[in-house]
Order: sequence, then C-alpha cells, then structure tokens
Amino acid sequence: MLIGIVTLLATVCCHRQNEAWERMDISEEVMNSRPDSALSLLKSIQQANLTGNKEKARHALLMSMALDKNFVDTTVFDILRPAIDYYSKKGSPDERLRTYYYQGRIFQNRGENDSAMYSFLRGREFFSEAKDTMTVANLMVAQAAIQYKMYRFDDYIRNNIEAARLYGELGLPDYEVSCLANAMDVSVINNDKPQADSIFSLINGIAANSPHYNELLTSYRLDYLLQYGNKKEIMDMVSSYVSTGIMDDFDRINIAAAYHMLGDGKTAKLYLDSISTESEAATSLRYYAVKTGILEQNGDYEGALKAYKEFSATTDSIHMDMMARDLMFAQQKHEMEKYNLKEILKRDRKFWFMLFVAFALMAAVIFVCNLYKLSKARRLLADKENLSLQQANEKLELERRNSILEKEAAESERDRKSLEAENLRKEKENLELQKQQAEHERNRQSLEAENLKMRIDQLETESIRLKEILECSKDLEKPLEDIIRTRMEMLNTLLAAEISNNDKYALPYTQWRDKLITDKDEFMKSTRLAIKALYPKFIGYLEDHDLTEGEINYLCLYAIGLRGTEVGEYIKLKRHYHISSDIRKKLGIDEHETNIGLYVRRKMKTL
Repeated sequence: MLIGIVTLLATVCCHRQNEAWERMDISEEVMNSRPDSALSLLKSIQQANLTGNKEKARHALLMSMALDKNFVDTTVFDILRPAIDYYSKKGSPDERLRTYYYQGRIFQNRGENDSAMYSFLRGREFFSEAKDTMTVANLMVAQAAIQYKMYRFDDYIRNNIEAARLYGELGLPDYEVSCLANAMDVSVINNDKPQADSIFSLINGIAANSPHYNELLTSYRLDYLLQYGNKKEIMDMVSSYVSTGIMDDFDRINIAAAYHMLGDGKTAKLYLDSISTESEAATSLRYYAVKTGILEQNGDYEGALKAYKEFSATTDSIHMDMMARDLMFAQQKHEMEKYNLKEILKRDRKFWFMLFVAFALMAAVIFVCNLYKLSKARRLLADKENLSLQQANEKLELERRNSILEKEAAESERDRKSLEAENLRKEKENLELQKQQAEHERNRQSLEAENLKMRIDQLETESIRLKEILECSKDLEKPLEDIIRTRMEMLNTLLAAEISNNDKYALPYTQWRDKLITDKDEFMKSTRLAIKALYPKFIGYLEDHDLTEGEINYLCLYAIGLRGTEVGEYIKLKRHYHISSDIRKKLGIDEHETNIGLYVRRKMKTL
C-alpha cells in the first residue's frame, strides 16, 4: 500500500514538472515573436509546481526576459533572484549571459550604474561561448548607455557599432540603424569626421532602401551638418526639419544652434526660449553652450556670461563625477582581478588535490599487487592440500550426478505429460475460436442483408415520392418533369441492381451519373430542381432569404451529403469559402454552427 502511494505521488510530481517544463519551452520559443503570449504562459505556471533549483531558476530567468520584452521595467530582484543564485555557478553560457544582463538592467532601472556595469562586465565573459546573439547585442547597447553618461565616447561608439553589426545579422534593421545613428552622433561630438562619414554612408545605404528611416535620421543629419556642413546645407536641412513640425527639446537646441550659425540670432533665441525649463535638455551642456553664443549674438552679454558660468559649473560637476566613477571602476577591476586570483588558487588547490589522489591510488595499487602475490602463494599451498580431497570427492560427485540424472528423467516425464495437456487445451481453444469466427461471419452476412434492405427501402421511398409528385402535379414544367422522370428511371435501375445484386442493371445509372458529374452546371441545376420537387418549402426558404440560383445550387451539394472539402474539389472555385461566408450572412447562421452541411440537411427535414 505504501509503495503504491509513493509511486502515485512520484508520477503526479513528474507530470507537473514535465508540464511546467513544456510550458517554459513554448514560452522561450515565442519570446521574441510574441512576448505577451510568453508572459501569459509563464504566469500560468504555479510556483508550487516548480521542483528543484534548476526549474525555479529557468522560470525566474524566462519571467524576467518576458517582462523586459513587454516593456515592464522593474527595480527589485524578487523575480530574478532564483536565477541569480543558480546561474552564478551553474548553467549554460547563454543562461549565465542572460542572467547577468537582466541583473544589470535592474541595477540600471535603480540608477545604480556602477553595479549595472559590473554585471555587464561579468556577462561579457560568456560572449565567446554564448549563442544568444540578441542578448549579446542588447547587453552592448545597455553598456553603451552607461558609457555615454560617463563620457566614455570611444567605448560607446565601439559598442554601438558592434551591436549594429549583430542586429544586422539577425535581420533587425531598425535596431541596426538606431545603433549606427548613435555611433555617428557621438563621432560628431568627438569631432572624428572620417569615422562619422564612414558611419553616415552605412546609414544612408540602409535608409535608401527604407524611406521611413528619413524622419528618424533627420536629427542626426542636422547634428552632422552643424559640425561639418556649409550654410546652404544647414539652411536646407533646417527648413526641411521645421516643415515637419515634429521635434523635442533637444531638436530645438539643434535648430537654435543652426540659426545661430546662419546669423539669425532672433529666430535662434525664439527656439531656445521655447524649451521647457523643467526638461532634461534645459540642464545639458549643449543647451548652455548654445545659449551662451545666442545671447551674445543678440547683445545680451550679461545673460551670455551667466550661461557661460552655468556651462563651466556643469562641466566641472561632470568631470568630478567622471573621476569618481573612474575610481569606482578601477576598484571594480581590482575586485575582478582578486576574483580571478581566487579562481587560480582554487584551480591550483584542485591540481594538488588531484596529484595527491594519484599518488594515493598508486600506493593502493602497489599494496593490492603485493596482497595478490601473497594470496597466490597461499592458494598454491591450498591446492596441494585440496588435491587429495578432490580425488576423494570425485566418487561422491559421481553418485550425486547419477541421482541428479534420475531426478531429471522424472521431471522430463512430468514435462511431457504437461505438454500433452497443454496441446489438448489449445485444440479446445482453436475449436472455440472457429465457432466464434463462424458466428462473426453470420453476423456480418446478416448486417449486409439489413444494409441492403435499408438501401432498397430508401430507393423505393424516393422513387415513390417522385412518382407521387408526377401524378399529383399536372402542371409541372416540362424541364422539371423530364428531370424527375430521368431520376425515377435511374433509381429504378439502381434498385434493380441492389435487389438482384447484378451490376449490369446499374450500368445506365452509372453512365447517367458520370455524365452529370462531368457537366457540373447541369448536375447542380438538376439536383436543385429535384430537391425543389421533394422539398419545396426548403427551396422557398432559401429564395425568401435572397439566395441566388448559384448559391442555392451550392447548398444543394451539401443537401445530397457532400462535405465542404468535397464541394470545393467538385466546383473548382477559389472563392468556395467566400460563397459559404456570403450564404451564412444571408441565412443568419450563428458562428457557432461550424458545419453548414449539417445545418442544410437539418433545415431540409424540418421545413
């Protein structure tokens, strides 16, 4: 009883684990294409059904990925914690890379850029082994965002260019263009014209095939022209930019700078004054630098001096922050070096331990060899002593064998009798099986006779019904009367064939059927007219709902028992399902009525 309960519990737990693991497999497959579905699937997994640290870690990592791809930013580690605890020491390169990336993203959301950068540096250790190119590129972009705030422009450019290359290989041109545009913008800030020109040409090559990138790249092109363009190019670009009417505060700074370079200080000041003092742009270095020149150009020297002081104070603050961050990153690098040193010491300890184990094994082998030699000497001595005992025991062994032979002979006789009884039992079973087969054959023949009788009754009923229509309806139209008479003749030939079981009587019916199937329009028309004669209320119902003659012909194919695929194959029309949809609307068929054939035949019988 106890064993059964344990087995049942193990089976249930295994089933739950397999179900949770399968759901995680599906969510990982659709993570990039349908992140909302992946998140819903992961939320449907009960935490109580997760068994073991590995399964909990995988669920935590996939959940963090789904939240990130659904643009849900989080600042707590509650969800990711099982993945951090597990994948910090175990797991594949892809799993460890993803864990460090999402750990860094949480630090980024918290504003702890130093911790975020350290997580990203740990994640980069798995770049060479990981196959998840998307996460590699995303990590580079996230790392570049921190490098931009630290004014590490060279690192920022390198990360964006490499991320753009990876996005291009993945077939994500939007991400590729965005990274290249960021790299070009900072190359302009660095005043590295050759690099800016090189990146600019790559962007223009992509944008040439996709015009929708032009609006995205307008701001970056203006930055480039402000640094390297002439006044005409700047004027044309500003006019084009202003005509769109789409700009943010940083764009207004660039437009103000452009008008300042063109000598139009008043217009430049108008754009500068339109920037909200509460926005991030109003506290940027670029704002103070542009503001100083514009105020000076407009004769406001006191305001220009004040703007210059604000520019200097902001610059000093940034430099101090950069120095502090450099020290922190230097400390982080030192921590990483200490970590690497610990790994080396750990590896050395493992080496010496393995060497000790090897020597211990060697000593054990020598000891075993000596023990084997001693035991061999003792065995030789024992063999001599046992030789005499062996000869004495041979006689006893012979007697024992004779006794065994006698027992075997008795057992053989018992087996022979048992075999005869078994053969007799099998013969009885064979007779019983033959009786059952004969009974089955009789049942089959009886069923065939019943089916034949039913078929004959159906044919007789339809023939009598058609005959009654001819006798009762004296004013039938000539084409309909001919069709009914033809069908009666064919039903009579088929009835004769069924009754006599002679195929020659069915030959006229077969020829008539083949002719009608070949002439589809005639077949569908004659079928409609025959059904109209048999079920006038049904045809009237269809006509009352404004169905065309062709649509009624189409439904009559369902009425004679064809299925949807067979109707489509017969009429050979691409709009087969469009016809069905139009008919459903006219008849007001509920969308839950999925089988139109069943609906038609049910309606035909009830009307």
